[in-house]
Amino acid sequence: MYTRSERQIMKFDTTSHAGREARQFTLFESRSALPFAARLAIGFLMLLFTCSLSVGPSIAQDAGYWSPWVTNLTITSATVNWKGTETAAGSVEYATSSYYDAHQAFDKTATSSTTGTYQHVLLTDLEPNTSYVYRARPSDNADAFANRTFKTMPVSGPFTFLVISDTHAQEGRFKYVADAIAANETDALFILDSGDFASWDHVPYWQNYFQDGDGVFAKFPLVHVIGNHEYHNLASPIGPPTAAVQYHSAYDVPDGGALNYSFDCSGVRFIALNSPDPDKCNGDDPQTSLTLAKSQAPWLAQQLDNDLAGTFTVHHHPIWDYGRTGINPNLQPWESLYQTYNISASFVGHTHNYQRYSVHGIPYFVLGNAGGRFNNMHKDSPRAKWYQYGQTRQLGYLKVAVDPENNTATAQEIFVAYVDTDEGSTATAYDTPIVADTVTFPLSSVVSVTKSGVGSGTVTSSDSSINCGSTCRATYRRTPKLTFTVTPDAGSVFNGWTGACSGNGKCVVNVRPRAETTVGAIFVKDSCTYTISPRRRTVPSQGSDLTIGITAKGYAYCRAPEIVNNTDWVTQDAAVFSNNRGSVRLSIPLNQSPTARTGTLTIGGATLTLTQNGAH
Repeated sequence: MYTRSERQIMKFDTTSHAGREARQFTLFESRSALPFAARLAIGFLMLLFTCSLSVGPSIAQDAGYWSPWVTNLTITSATVNWKGTETAAGSVEYATSSYYDAHQAFDKTATSSTTGTYQHVLLTDLEPNTSYVYRARPSDNADAFANRTFKTMPVSGPFTFLVISDTHAQEGRFKYVADAIAANETDALFILDSGDFASWDHVPYWQNYFQDGDGVFAKFPLVHVIGNHEYHNLASPIGPPTAAVQYHSAYDVPDGGALNYSFDCSGVRFIALNSPDPDKCNGDDPQTSLTLAKSQAPWLAQQLDNDLAGTFTVHHHPIWDYGRTGINPNLQPWESLYQTYNISASFVGHTHNYQRYSVHGIPYFVLGNAGGRFNNMHKDSPRAKWYQYGQTRQLGYLKVAVDPENNTATAQEIFVAYVDTDEGSTATAYDTPIVADTVTFPLSSVVSVTKSGVGSGTVTSSDSSINCGSTCRATYRRTPKLTFTVTPDAGSVFNGWTGACSGNGKCVVNVRPRAETTVGAIFVKDSCTYTISPRRRTVPSQGSDLTIGITAKGYAYCRAPEIVNNTDWVTQDAAVFSNNRGSVRLSIPLNQSPTARTGTLTIGGATLTLTQNGAH
């Protein structure tokens, strides 16, 4: 977040958010206060110094190679990346883990079509939810790398992912986090990193990221988000920012290409947003901007307006942050959409500590504790009313287990080491990582319909998303008011609501935000019996209106009885019927014939006999 020089030690002012942005330093003045020639000289000396110290742990990395990492994971594809030499290309051999275990060999090969330092080889026609073994083979050193693994995304079912941010790898603390993940995590599908991989856009510092994280990236694919430090200019910290060359190169992001994107995993959407604006800089340090947030808002709304099981968002700068009571106003367009569409959770970094907020029930995680120098959290500092929990000087990562079918996710913040001071470079690792914070939350608003009883029928929602029938469950990003109606099958009777409704009248449900609402309908076999009163009636020739009472027995809620009129001179209104009691109103016209007439009506199987006198 705030690290601007290897030689600067920050004094974090927590009296206000503006104080934090002021970036006061002890020991040395900010480099922007030095003459321009002096700043260039310092930058050049630092470059020479860091290059001399950038020694990797393996022969491949000493020779200029970075061990492979996997990106762009889907159910059927993945991209294998590595850094080599300018004149080399290469290939990737791969096989399913089951095939490799049986044959100790690969059965497929994908070849790079270009030469260059950074290689990106797409593997296609993979099987969903399947483990793979692969080996990258640079053309000038085929044995540079050992075998590595990854697993494709599932089409459905539960999955787990990890979230880290602000590794600032060249400072050395990221290795504690990476080693703990490599040693303790086995079932994660991918690592989501929300930016600030290194403190500068500088090759040796990025080498530290892939070198220290090698054990993690040998097992888990990487999902990447750009941070403000991706633009930091080691040669000229007063600006302008760089073009984030290492970010674009390492992750194969075209120059000028969109830095926001989305993907779906097991029916859950992940939306990555671009928060640092190079046009709004403090020296070489891009800040958030309202212009940038607004430019992505229409696309964000389209991504959020879905019928998936849940939606996660990730970006670098936080909306809610320790040291201020209100929102980051530059990100208000995103926050409004998050609340409108009831996202499942938000993941960010930038501030170097761990924080969790609950905003109208939506969890917001600040996860900038994967390696950057820490920001202190004074107990008297301002904080938003949504604040739930926070810790600083604790290195760690977030583990999120997602169960789409049951509409739940459980997030655990895991601390792996601590440092004694905010800027301390040496950490003390815990013998066993500590689960410091756990929260379980729903992925979305869900409405489901259940049917019970020995009868059958259909329940339909007013928005037609549920026709149960066949579709008895729907996911809602928004929270509408729904009305449910029932249609019993022939020979069955609707016998009442359970769950969110009761009785047997109209069922209206206000969908609860980020919760599951259940509506139950009882259907029984139609064995209701009906009695009517009177059973017989004689009416005068001049005609009259007549009300027939109806009573049903058999179940709590018998349907309104069927009426069969066997006359051509009596008309009737629809029966008024509720709670097994009701009536039907008959209209009998003038009988102009001197002869009496007789007719019958069948009401729910009971017979009503009517006689009308003839005219005198």
